[in-house]
Amino acid sequence: MGDQGSGVITGEAARDPATRRASWRAGRRRRRVVTAGVLLVVCALSLGACTSVRNTLGTRDSTCFRVLPEARNAVGRAPRFEGVRALSAGALLEATKRHSIAVPAAIEHALHKATCLVAFAGRFNLRSVLRAWAPRPGPYNVAIVVVIQATTKVVATALLARMPFRFRHSFAFER
Repeated sequence: MGDQGSGVITGEAARDPATRRASWRAGRRRRRVVTAGVLLVVCALSLGACTSVRNTLGTRDSTCFRVLPEARNAVGRAPRFEGVRALSAGALLEATKRHSIAVPAAIEHALHKATCLVAFAGRFNLRSVLRAWAPRPGPYNVAIVVVIQATTKVVATALLARMPFRFRHSFAFER
């Protein structure tokens, strides 16, 4: 009679072919279940690792969507969201063609940092937005909020007559 808890067959039962076959099948079945479980865990981990990298829009602009609340607070609730771009503050300065225009020190400091530009359309004035900067005289139909990616701090809000460049990845649900 064998020890029932260990799975090892000893004595009379070891010599019985039917018992040996049943024990062999049970061990084989147990190995299959364990192997299937291990394969399932490995597949789940590998698929999870592949999809986590692709849970963005596939562009470098994706990192800028987390700064939208700060940009919205800088211009208020009324203006219409136009889009977001991962561009430097220097790109905005180039697009506004600054010629002897006084540039805020905050924008000068942000030139070498990763920034996001968030565009809004509406009617703006220098008192209606946070950290306003108008490189040209009005009327102002566009506000571009410059936000530092790492800190989500609003650097400046540029007020312009028209869009200086195209903004992408805008969504209708953002109001």
